[in-house]
Amino acid sequence: MSEQDFGAEFQPSADAGNAIVIEPRAPGRLQSSAEDEQSARALARFERDQLARDIAEIESAAAALRRAAPALQSWSKPHPPAAAKPRPLWLLIGLLWLSTAIVTVGTVFAIATLAG
Repeated sequence: MSEQDFGAEFQPSADAGNAIVIEPRAPGRLQSSAEDEQSARALARFERDQLARDIAEIESAAAALRRAAPALQSWSKPHPPAAAKPRPLWLLIGLLWLSTAIVTVGTVFAIATLAG
């Protein structure tokens, strides 16, 4: 079985017998806290710059989309509902009563005709 290289951080332990144990290697040089702080600042600056570039790219894409398809609507800005006026409830109730009365009169007439 061939040995594998796990990068610069890890090396197999020689005193493990037949089992292969992976232990971290001692780093070549230790970084000072000033270097750690400087690299952390550089990483934070890079992340802020990347975020600014991403936001600018999104804004330019949105502007291009608005120019290309002005008929598209934004989902975040709700538009007022259509000007259609809802019908009053009393009209529906009145139609229900009228239809009930017509059916009742028709039923009474049919019974009177058949019975009489």
